Amino acid sequence: MCGLAGVVSPGRAATSLSACLERMCGALGHRGPDGMGTYVADGVALGHTRLAIIDLSESGRQPMTNEDGSLYLVVNGEIYNYVDLRADLQARGHAFKSHSDSEVILHLYEEYGEDCVQQLEGMFALALWDAPRRRLLLARDRFGIKPLYVAQQGEALYFASELVAIRRGGSVAAEIDPQAVYAYMALSYVPAPLSVFRGVQKLLPAERAVWANGQLRRQIYWSPRPVHGPSRRADAVEALAQRLEASVRAHLVSDVPVAAFLSGGVDSSTVVALAQRHAKMETLCVAFPDPGLNEAPIARRVASHLGTKHHEVQLDLDPVQLLSQAVAFMDEPFADSSALPTFAVCRVAREVAKVVLSGDGGDEVFGGYTGRYRVAALQATLPWPGRLARVLRRVPPWRSGRRSALPTMLELASLPDVERFVAERQISTARERSALFGTAERGEAEQRLREIPSMAIRQAADWHPVHRALWIDIATSLPDDMLTKVDRMSMAHGLEVRVPFLDHHVVEFALALPPAWLVSALPVEGKRLLRRVAAPLVPPRILDRPKQGFVVPLNRWLQSHFLPLLDEYCLAPGAAVATWMDGRSISALRHSPMGEAARQELYALLVLELWLRRVRTDAR
Repeated sequence: MCGLAGVVSPGRAATSLSACLERMCGALGHRGPDGMGTYVADGVALGHTRLAIIDLSESGRQPMTNEDGSLYLVVNGEIYNYVDLRADLQARGHAFKSHSDSEVILHLYEEYGEDCVQQLEGMFALALWDAPRRRLLLARDRFGIKPLYVAQQGEALYFASELVAIRRGGSVAAEIDPQAVYAYMALSYVPAPLSVFRGVQKLLPAERAVWANGQLRRQIYWSPRPVHGPSRRADAVEALAQRLEASVRAHLVSDVPVAAFLSGGVDSSTVVALAQRHAKMETLCVAFPDPGLNEAPIARRVASHLGTKHHEVQLDLDPVQLLSQAVAFMDEPFADSSALPTFAVCRVAREVAKVVLSGDGGDEVFGGYTGRYRVAALQATLPWPGRLARVLRRVPPWRSGRRSALPTMLELASLPDVERFVAERQISTARERSALFGTAERGEAEQRLREIPSMAIRQAADWHPVHRALWIDIATSLPDDMLTKVDRMSMAHGLEVRVPFLDHHVVEFALALPPAWLVSALPVEGKRLLRRVAAPLVPPRILDRPKQGFVVPLNRWLQSHFLPLLDEYCLAPGAAVATWMDGRSISALRHSPMGEAARQELYALLVLELWLRRVRTDAR
């Protein structure tokens, strides 16, 4: 796990590029505290900040080059199948200089060209300079676990692991994109390929891009293949267990100790149980003072059952201080409030290990968001869910509104996929956004929101609604929200987080399972097949726990800590957010009744204001 940055600028002298690259890499020191390396020549510069995990020697440093010095490579991430790839390449006559997993990419490129990325299994963002062809290959892993930004400036291309590094390059204007701000206030994050700055984009998951002759050619190199699954559920449980164990075992490859997060939930408990079969694991759980957040007693029971060396760390959170610290490492405004405890947990975890396994991705792959995937199951089960919703709202007990979950799910099930994408994820209503941004902005911006899932919907057009719902999450909110959160909050502390559920063999298998083996249209817990895999591994009754999630008591924190800050910053004359939003509408939103639902839109306003103030300060 590292940071990478670079520039390809024909005609620009090496001395000028060197100074630019030094500034870019300086912004990525937290991602790679173990050293920095550069390659600079006329017209091209590649930089790398290293977090040494595999091959800790000097030969593992980057940029790496091939035998004749014609190729140069920087990589952020890990290639889990590198041992097999290396053996095959050596049999083909390739000579290796190191024991690093990254070096296999150079030799794969010599064999397969830009198709080399299809051979890789792991999490990665990479940049490979082909000097004889004056061509740059950029690529991101299948699920977008590792980030990569690009910016075209005339005939020059800038790229980096984080947006701040591109800004530090000095040639790309830091002009905020109003469309990105609108999307952020709708979803709590800036969705790919947008970035918060005009002219800078994210590469999508499973995207490769080739820069040559001043042009960037972009292509998706992977989407899930149909695989044949077992017809008997018992056989499927066994087959899934084998695939998961193979993935977990691959994710343990490292030259430094690997630990694991353990919350006591199904996902993390399954990962730890399978890892414990192959290594003596250390596990980490943070005990929060708030009983609603604290999963430490459950995690303690799982750790004792599995026999791990367990670390339980008491953590007292100062929400205001934590928010200030976390925003400093947010590449873009990011209003998923679970980033705050994630930041705190990763800071503590770095004292225990340099690499940790996580259960992230389990919900999206196996159907853990029960409400969302139950809606998809209802869509597949009922011919006219909207009509049934209208009938239910006219009779007790739904008429009073006290029990509205089922009619609401039925109404969502009646929507087209693109409309349901927005309805299920939005943190503000379309009316609120119209008031904040004005009706002139709303039409185009709302259309842009609906374009976000369009590629995933097209890829899954003929799939069962449950499989399609899973894939839409895997392709959109998983990389843009969950994995972004984990990457930024962990790399802030130089911590590598690995996600064994996001192995493409596992994902393709899950998407081939009968939907009823994953979720149900009935109000029962999801991840049904994964629970069967976990049952013999974890203590009794762990599987009976309702899904908790890694959340903060947002409304309570708003009332006790954040609303005074919002009043001071967002409602004051000269507020940064007022550049893009109507001040009176911000005030009206702030003073509307708090209610029971989490007021994510208020938190999003505060985060945006704090983030914009940091950008202003950095620009001076």
